[in-house]
Amino acid sequence: MNANQLIKTVVIFTLTLVFNTSYSQTTHTVNNNTGTTADFTDLQTAIDATANGDIIYVQQSATSYGDITINKALTIIGRSHSDASYTSEIGTLYLDAGASNTTIKGLKINGIYDGSSTAESINNIVISDNKIDVFTLGSSHFFNNVLMQGNYINSQFTIYTNTANVLISNNIIGAQYIESFMVDTLLLSNNIFSSYTGVYFYNYTPDLMNISNCIFVSNYASPSTINFYNNSGTYQVDNCLTYNYDTNGTYDIVPDGSATINVNMQQNTDPLFTNINLPLYSSTIDPNDDLTLQTGSPVSDDGLYQGYNFKMFGTPTTYPSLKVTSYSSTVPKNGNLTVTIEAKTN
Repeated sequence: MNANQLIKTVVIFTLTLVFNTSYSQTTHTVNNNTGTTADFTDLQTAIDATANGDIIYVQQSATSYGDITINKALTIIGRSHSDASYTSEIGTLYLDAGASNTTIKGLKINGIYDGSSTAESINNIVISDNKIDVFTLGSSHFFNNVLMQGNYINSQFTIYTNTANVLISNNIIGAQYIESFMVDTLLLSNNIFSSYTGVYFYNYTPDLMNISNCIFVSNYASPSTINFYNNSGTYQVDNCLTYNYDTNGTYDIVPDGSATINVNMQQNTDPLFTNINLPLYSSTIDPNDDLTLQTGSPVSDDGLYQGYNFKMFGTPTTYPSLKVTSYSSTVPKNGNLTVTIEAKTN
């Protein structure tokens, strides 16, 4: 085990220990589809009515559940973020004072931001198996112990000041700009970065940004670049790989600014995914792509799947999903209704 793997193990172990907070748990369901039976039809109403430690299941719907604010310790579980028959979508998610020990899984989320209340410490946040357009954290609160795993982060990624112990692992990241204003321990490992023109890393503090076992891919008919900024920032890059799928392009490292960069990386090397079809001039990875690695891949581990069962459609791991696949269209009086239900877990 190398030093980076050891650091990652320690962080995960710490998160696991801290998250074993004892709460009584009540399970609630939310469903805004017409004619269905659930505990609530509105997600924010459900959040307001719950207690610390409760679990909320958000059922699939063609209609967004809107903006929500979380101010207590909850587990909120959607059905998936990309499967048309399972998707659970919300607007903006605000993490506010009181949200320590919250877990968010299986949702399509327009944006994640700090809540607006007076600055307080928020600890032990798990965000996994979601599709997130904009992610910003630490602009008004003090976050400590944040695990982001198994997500598709699409557009913007910013971590602000007074955020500590953040592990970004096993995600697909389409954001072009990765910005860190935080003050302690940011680890990015086993992620796929897919912005088609490349990635700009901004480290505005003297603390270390550690990037390990990540794959950078693009499909751009010109050079794509990894740019490391800024000022006093320090970067440690280990066991990473770059590849441009366009035959006229490359994927290169550009050490801009005065940042200190220690790089161990394979450049312009095909990772040998089982199947990937990046459109030209796009960072979009199709949920039907198979990002497992072929035999003979130059990647030294299992890539995106190292240590985590990544799900392209965002069906949350460890939780079952149910789907009615067929049913009797007509039933005689006093007859039996025949229903076929498909159950799956990850």
